[in-house]
Amino acid sequence: MRPPAGAPWPTASTRPIVLLGSPVRHSLSPVIHNAAFREQGFDLVYLALPVDADDLLAVVEMLGAVGAVGANVTVPHKLAVRAACDQLTDEAKLIGAVNTLAWTTGGLVGDNTDAAGLADAVLADGAATPGQPWVVLGTGGSARAVAVAAGRIGCPLTVVGRRVDAAAELADLAVRAGAPTGQAVDVVDGAAVREVVAAARTVLNATPLGMGGEPLPDAFQDLRAGQDAYDLVYGRPTPFLTAAHEAGVGAHHGLGMLIGQAAASYRRWTGAEAPVATMSAAATAALAHGDGDGDGDGDGDGDGDGA
Repeated sequence: MRPPAGAPWPTASTRPIVLLGSPVRHSLSPVIHNAAFREQGFDLVYLALPVDADDLLAVVEMLGAVGAVGANVTVPHKLAVRAACDQLTDEAKLIGAVNTLAWTTGGLVGDNTDAAGLADAVLADGAATPGQPWVVLGTGGSARAVAVAAGRIGCPLTVVGRRVDAAAELADLAVRAGAPTGQAVDVVDGAAVREVVAAARTVLNATPLGMGGEPLPDAFQDLRAGQDAYDLVYGRPTPFLTAAHEAGVGAHHGLGMLIGQAAASYRRWTGAEAPVATMSAAATAALAHGDGDGDGDGDGDGDGDGA
């Protein structure tokens, strides 16, 4: 899988790894992974492929036929792609979605690295402490990763959303993943939202709110010292993180999650430890040049999760 030192790249033997979704053209994942492949000398290339839902399974079959090593999967395909998999990892089963594919001798394996990426990122950023409560706004795919990450770290989780039944399901998911407790709060109950946000150590936004300059509900914009704000959106500063920074609160965007899940996918595809510093530097340089913008849904793309 490694080309000779100094050889041109890509070559006729270069094998692809792709990002499947719609849209994907704004993704930072090609920048991140191709920098890592060059750093470690893997004869691989990462490409972003926009795919319509009706074509998804045919495209996955084609990729297997031409010798692709793996793929990342983003919205709207994380659920549908499960039908193409011969095996699902325990993590993919728990989260209920697939964001990473790997072609193996035993068939196509579907995995999910979103929760692992987020857990690694918040711990590395100092944005969470085991045993101290989290509150998350959102009930979509990104919030599912938050729920499992909270469980993995051992943090009580409150899910705030307009779909209370969905919020309750995610709170239960967090408990099944290891969280001491989980609860749901209706986003329209302003007093309850303010109470749970004020009590939280880690306050997360798992919706696309902020990508267009929108503020979050008032309680999320009014944090205090000793809390950390974590926004799965990355790129331009959001009102949520701007307000947190102005209040002296730790403010963290979703690039760390993107790098974390990318490193986990990279290990599955290559068997090597990912050069995280190289990945991070490439992503940061691309953002500085305006080459990528989106949310931290584990694949560098906005997933349209609602509250």
